[in-house]
Amino acid sequence: MKGKQLILVLLRAALGLFFIWSGFVKLQDLSDFTQTVANYQLLSRPWDAVAAYFVPWFEIVVGLALVTGVLAKAGLTLTLLMMIGFTSAIGWVWSQGLNINCGCYGASDEPTNYPVHLAINCGLIALTAALIYFSCKQQSRDQAEVA
Repeated sequence: MKGKQLILVLLRAALGLFFIWSGFVKLQDLSDFTQTVANYQLLSRPWDAVAAYFVPWFEIVVGLALVTGVLAKAGLTLTLLMMIGFTSAIGWVWSQGLNINCGCYGASDEPTNYPVHLAINCGLIALTAALIYFSCKQQSRDQAEVA
């Protein structure tokens, strides 16, 4: 494996481990995470609970795809969509003047620092988009070599 490929695999794995960790942290107290999702005021009951139970498992499954490389491009695409959704939700809550904890990394009594979380999410979006780009570029190169 070439150096550039190794860096891309390590970045993809690190991103995957981050989401596996994030999902497990949320699973530690699902009732608290359900309340956190409700605090966003984006979904009515019972859909807020459905989302709260779905999101951690989704993060773990996507993270496993990134770490193992099995369906990695699908995992990257889903990660990008997930991060756009999370970022939009945080932006919406901030625009509504709500002072909540985002629940991004488990339970906390501290309100979310919206600019910091939006910057982190934008960084994760940029990383994911770059990994998708280089993954597609690598696949095109591999197909050209076969032909």
